[in-house]
Amino acid sequence: MKRKIYSTILVIGLIGSLLAGCGNKKAEEANNGKEIINPGDPIIVSTMNDTEGEILGRMMALALEDAGYEVTDNTFGYQGTVNGRTALLEGETDIYMDYTGRGLRLIEGVDPALYSKMDTAFESISTWDKENNNLIWMTYAPYSNTDGLAVTKEFSKKNNVKTLVDLADYINNGGEVKLLCHNYFVTLATGLPGLEAAYGFKIPEDDIIVDISNPEQMLSEETNGANVCHIYTSSGLIDAYDLVVLEDSKGICPVYSPAPIIRKERLEKYPGIQDVMEKIFTSITLEDQVKMNEKVQVEGESGVDVAREYLQSKNLISK
Repeated sequence: MKRKIYSTILVIGLIGSLLAGCGNKKAEEANNGKEIINPGDPIIVSTMNDTEGEILGRMMALALEDAGYEVTDNTFGYQGTVNGRTALLEGETDIYMDYTGRGLRLIEGVDPALYSKMDTAFESISTWDKENNNLIWMTYAPYSNTDGLAVTKEFSKKNNVKTLVDLADYINNGGEVKLLCHNYFVTLATGLPGLEAAYGFKIPEDDIIVDISNPEQMLSEETNGANVCHIYTSSGLIDAYDLVVLEDSKGICPVYSPAPIIRKERLEKYPGIQDVMEKIFTSITLEDQVKMNEKVQVEGESGVDVAREYLQSKNLISK
């Protein structure tokens, strides 16, 4: 009788091993035949539901899979940074992509000067989040997707306006401006009020059109006489609409460098993730991201295809 029981247990054990082997084999096939580092314990990757977030999220998922990790791709999973961050803090996701400037806003009484440089912005929020929330900002991309002002190339050439200093000179010498912008930009201390104070110009309230959903297109079409618009500095619409983003030499608009954030316990368990993230993010320039955003926003390509094409072009994944 005992022999029969032992035989049954042995058979059950063999079946379990075979099933596990099949599961691991499938996971290995999904990861280009590489041995799975974390079988049955997938790394959950999440981002906000915008164009840039999607592209960077797909990059993270693709690169992790290529490196041998099992991944749950929740790219495009959250609307608004609060929801994504809450999911990270509550352990619903493992890696979430956010921006350094937005992170700094979480620190009460933070020195505004820290916003103006990529390294100080990253160091400040990464130190604070590690000490207070056990969240690790692993690295950052060396560009900023922040607020800015843009004009058309035609306007820039005609009026010699390439920087915010030039725009101030243009306005103060009698040049007329009609600004298109999102509503928050006219009240934010690091938005229009900050730019006006720092560069010494003033746009009359009557010449500001707010709550605009497509300011880049309206600017290119000179809708309602518009000749300046609020823009995100890595927008994929810059080249599509022949725009010039005016240089903010004083760094009034805070640095918003994209960065992957991971829960400390997950990084401690799988420390190799750090190297994967660093290779991706440190390779991305502003020009790279503008072009990738354009492919999605203007040319209609999928975020995953754009992400894969970029990673392959930089030899960051095998296929």
